[in-house]
Amino acid sequence: MRIIVAKTAGFCMGVKRAIDIVLDADKKEKGRLYTYGPLIHNPQVIDMLETKNVKVISDLSEISGGTVVIRTHGITPLEMRRIKEMGFSINDATCPLVMKVQSIIKRYAGKGYNIIIVGDEDHAEVKALLGFAEGKGIVVESITEVERLPHNMKEVYIVAQTTMNRKRFIEITERIKERYPDCKIIDTICDATDKRQKEVWSLAKEVDAMIVVGGRNSANTKRLAEISESIGTSTFLIETEEELDSDSLNGFNAIGITAGASTPNWMIRRVVEKVKSLKRERRWRLIRYSINLGEFLIKSNIYIAIGAAFLTYASCTLQGIYPNPLLMLIATLYIFSMYILNSFTDQEAIRLNEPGKTEFLRKNKRVLIELAVVSAVISIFFSVKLGLIPFLLLLLSSILGIFYSIKIIPLNLSRDHGFQRLKDIPASKDLFVALAWTMVTVLIPYFSTEEDITPLSTFTTFLFVFSLVYIRSVLFDIRDIQGDRIIGRETIPILIGKENTKIFLVILAGLSATGLLISRNMGWTSNLTHFMLLSILYTCGYLYLYHKRVISHGLSCEAVVDGKFILVGCIAFIWAVMN
Repeated sequence: MRIIVAKTAGFCMGVKRAIDIVLDADKKEKGRLYTYGPLIHNPQVIDMLETKNVKVISDLSEISGGTVVIRTHGITPLEMRRIKEMGFSINDATCPLVMKVQSIIKRYAGKGYNIIIVGDEDHAEVKALLGFAEGKGIVVESITEVERLPHNMKEVYIVAQTTMNRKRFIEITERIKERYPDCKIIDTICDATDKRQKEVWSLAKEVDAMIVVGGRNSANTKRLAEISESIGTSTFLIETEEELDSDSLNGFNAIGITAGASTPNWMIRRVVEKVKSLKRERRWRLIRYSINLGEFLIKSNIYIAIGAAFLTYASCTLQGIYPNPLLMLIATLYIFSMYILNSFTDQEAIRLNEPGKTEFLRKNKRVLIELAVVSAVISIFFSVKLGLIPFLLLLLSSILGIFYSIKIIPLNLSRDHGFQRLKDIPASKDLFVALAWTMVTVLIPYFSTEEDITPLSTFTTFLFVFSLVYIRSVLFDIRDIQGDRIIGRETIPILIGKENTKIFLVILAGLSATGLLISRNMGWTSNLTHFMLLSILYTCGYLYLYHKRVISHGLSCEAVVDGKFILVGCIAFIWAVMN
């Protein structure tokens, strides 16, 4: 079974903007926060906002004060005027494209034109648009409704609901033009909607079944399902992954997955993971067991812990230190324990960003926590054998790792700077993660050896390892940008944008490669640094694959990205054998 995820699936610009407005208002506004009607047409997102004390209201008489956020679909001028007169603070999250249609209607209605809106009369956007027509607006949803239009209209201006099906819009407007030859027509369907519909049209022809994820009250989501069905492709319109089962998807060899403009990434990921699990049931037993084993290693963080052992071996070899197995064991136990413990102290982020791991962690919570605690204790115990400085470094790393996601600063002291936990410091996660890795894989080996090591070789190794881990961590921040934005975490992609972050990571990879070359030319390190350039090339490779959305999400993405740690260890081992 092939699974193809549409490139256009997920939040559109208008929805993302609206979510950002609400989340920013939640931070800044002191009073209660309300949305006038559901902000977007997605029940899961609305439920999530309610957990952040953002309440949906349908009648202004329900509240007496606070801030009102205008929904993406907009409201009528009369409603806006009433909100202002009642003294509420206003944050307008109306989609800019909807605002454009509102201004067009207002301008031409003011010139005396009769406005025809092609769309769904019961949709919130259309109801708001009618308010700008000053009593001269008529809604047309189908060709049959054209016949009921008045014959005596002379000046006619036609617009579309922004989420309208373009094919149907053209059919309706052609019929209207026959009735009113001098009418003016402007296609106000948003480009994102058009691209989404075109991709579904194309994708539905390639697959046996199409899954459309989104709220059932979402017009653009329903239209995606309608387009798929019109081609004759078996189509499933679902809100959550729980609506899928093996019987409904049985017999399909290729499944396409798309989502409406108000569907968050984490909902799409959950559906993808569910389809993958159903797909696995149909594979041969040996292949199924192999995939299950791979997923277990990744979900349990054993895979990344093994990567730490390989990276420690490479770090020792680069520095000219004998790769003591005890050093690799300490790194493995430390990384395993910290990643497990932070998974349980940061569960909201895991739930939104890594849905594939959520159920695994829930089912195995007690065992994993016990193993993590035992691993941390054993790693600290073994570090004592390496000397005082290695012990203190590991102890410090463990303390920082454990308390990173825990509220350690009293609320009264945190009011001035806005954070109670280390993770609340903007863009701190990636720095702390990279520093923790370099401590256990580079500095502990350096301070535990009695060999005559050039500090510059350790400095070079430190920067190399730091860049590898930092790039990995920031890349996953790009993947998790929606979830991080919702939980209030300020990561680099949130601060400077996704595309700028991608450029930043490529530059960082280039600087890392340059550092390796300089260190070799200066005689600080052996010619192993030349071979380590392969890991930089590998890093640029998976950054490219991520950019092209070949490995944009899921456990396969982690397998590829974290595979570079194993790669550097293998390169170092082969070099050591050959020399």
